[in-house]
Amino acid sequence: MPIRRSPQRAAILSAKSEFIRGIHEYFRKERYTLVEPPILTDKTLYGEHNAVSANVHGERIFLSQCATFELEPLALVYGKVYTASPAFRNEPSGSKRHLAEYTHVKAEALLVDIEDLMRLAGDAIHHGLLRMKDNSEEDLALLNADPEIDGLLYDNTEHITYDEALKITQQKGSKTAWGEGLKRVDEIILTEHFNNAYVWLHFPPFVSEGFPYRRLPEDRRYSMTCDLIAPHGAGEMVGVAEKITDAEELIENLIEKGMRHQIKDYWNYIALREYGMPPHGGIGAAPERIIYGLLGLDHIRLTKPWPRYPGRKIITPKERQLETHGSEFLENLVLKYQLS
Repeated sequence: MPIRRSPQRAAILSAKSEFIRGIHEYFRKERYTLVEPPILTDKTLYGEHNAVSANVHGERIFLSQCATFELEPLALVYGKVYTASPAFRNEPSGSKRHLAEYTHVKAEALLVDIEDLMRLAGDAIHHGLLRMKDNSEEDLALLNADPEIDGLLYDNTEHITYDEALKITQQKGSKTAWGEGLKRVDEIILTEHFNNAYVWLHFPPFVSEGFPYRRLPEDRRYSMTCDLIAPHGAGEMVGVAEKITDAEELIENLIEKGMRHQIKDYWNYIALREYGMPPHGGIGAAPERIIYGLLGLDHIRLTKPWPRYPGRKIITPKERQLETHGSEFLENLVLKYQLS
């Protein structure tokens, strides 16, 4: 093994690399086609408030929050597609488990339902973690980490609806209100309620989910989405969703989300439904979030070599002192070119 200046950081990144390789292995084995969605886009999944915008050739565009808009037409071509590509979100500062720039593993398949998607998500994550455990024994030993992963296979998981979960967490003192996403304290309460099992949370409210997702037929206040929550504070690992196949329903959802003025931006996506978009759905997971949670790390920034996270400045302040790290050569360069 090569000499490592930061053994802990190197072990984390090495383990993450094996995990991502395992994800690719799984989807290749299942005959998914690897695709490359664009990073620059005119669309946002959850609205502009948490999107990262940029000016490119005089156009205001966004860095991709989610590849779902591109994966769906590609699924029409190939049947089953996936990507592991960069994603960007303008998250609130102060969080230890959010990144502004992260890897997004997304898969999309035709003719699947919510149970198919939960099985797919659990199997894919399990395969990746199994490869990580098999090929990163020294790294995991250094980190004192031995995550239990068989519990995330579908047949070993617990299942609960959003309303049932909220009732349990509120009885334990949670202040989370109906319509809000579960907070970390809620996730801990919920998994402890099931003796630290992996738990699928079914049907969160539509108000907290993306507009392309189907709504529960018997009660349209809820979405046809599910999130897998890992125990011991590891938190949400992967989300799955059935997608809308009706153009009018997409338009109604956009209007309800306050996005009427953006319908033109999504028109080609909406028009796909007119040309025979069959039942379909997708999964989404962030390897950094999974590694952060299951390895019990103090901060998600440890999962990236150059982390962009809420509250961290990217542009170097002009008044910042140049650190020479005790190097006489670097000190002489600073003096020679009057850089201080």
